[in-house]
Amino acid sequence: MKNLKVFLENLEASLPSGLTLNKVLIKELGLNKDAASRRISGKTPFTYSEVCVLAKAYNISLTPAQSSSFHNVVFGYTPFKTKQVDSKYFFENISNLLYKLNAHHHKLLYHVAPEIPIYHYYNYPLLLNFKLFYWGKYLLNIDYYVKRVFKDAPSDPQIVEHAQKAYEQFCLIPSVEIWTPQTLQTVLTQIQFCIETGDFTNTAEILLVLEELNQLMHRIKQMAEDNNKAFDHDKKMQIPFQLYKMDVNMNTTSIVAEMDHQKIVLQNFNSINFMSTTQPDFCEESLNWINNLQSKSSLLSGAGIIERQKFFNLMFKQLSDFKEQVLKLNL
Repeated sequence: MKNLKVFLENLEASLPSGLTLNKVLIKELGLNKDAASRRISGKTPFTYSEVCVLAKAYNISLTPAQSSSFHNVVFGYTPFKTKQVDSKYFFENISNLLYKLNAHHHKLLYHVAPEIPIYHYYNYPLLLNFKLFYWGKYLLNIDYYVKRVFKDAPSDPQIVEHAQKAYEQFCLIPSVEIWTPQTLQTVLTQIQFCIETGDFTNTAEILLVLEELNQLMHRIKQMAEDNNKAFDHDKKMQIPFQLYKMDVNMNTTSIVAEMDHQKIVLQNFNSINFMSTTQPDFCEESLNWINNLQSKSSLLSGAGIIERQKFFNLMFKQLSDFKEQVLKLNL
């Protein structure tokens, strides 16, 4: 009964507004109202297969370790069992989180970013394709990329479409991002690496990628100035965007998502993948850690004009210096 109570509490906490446990059991398990009520009250036990269906549908752990009385934490993740290059392979965890957040009334996304958060790339197809190329060839060893240079691995239309839809979801979610001095430098280092390995066949290819990176940075600067992620949408929307900068580098990527009565933590691993947990104590401690970083960082959004200008001047100087080096190349 104790484990059932923990499971049902976690299930109920993960439900979007307007959904009840009864409705979920009727919908997911094909039960009638009476059968659903008997399972919730404990009069009729759940079958293992029923619990698995509910756990998969709402990302609930099946172990009692999810209870706050335990100190161990269970993480779930989407395994990369296939080497196929498709949108599901690259975006499932993050995209699902964005859609899930937007199904709730209260939502807030925190991101500690030692490199530019992936969803910012979603709006820039060539730049996103470079990231997928770099990850696929040098970190995941995917045959499709290993045998090609950058120009021979064009953007997959399915990925571009999926990314754009996910980016639209991202722009509807209030968020807090904490950047470091190395946040932009990370992608520049990856571009430099691919130059040295011969993955670019001419200077024009590199400049096109850098131009999209420049556009991305200008959009983030505007988001910070307006404290609004949706500043350029046709509809009048105010979606808060709080950008902070730390004065020291951090190597830990951490994402905490708040939604109504639940929190989810995503931790980066294997460069591109994420593992997630809803364990309450771990989520609360992760959020406290991020709040502590906020208190020691400079707010660049809204009224932080001087700090914001200094920060983005540095970012654009990094871009400009890198572009000058590229123009001197003999490709």
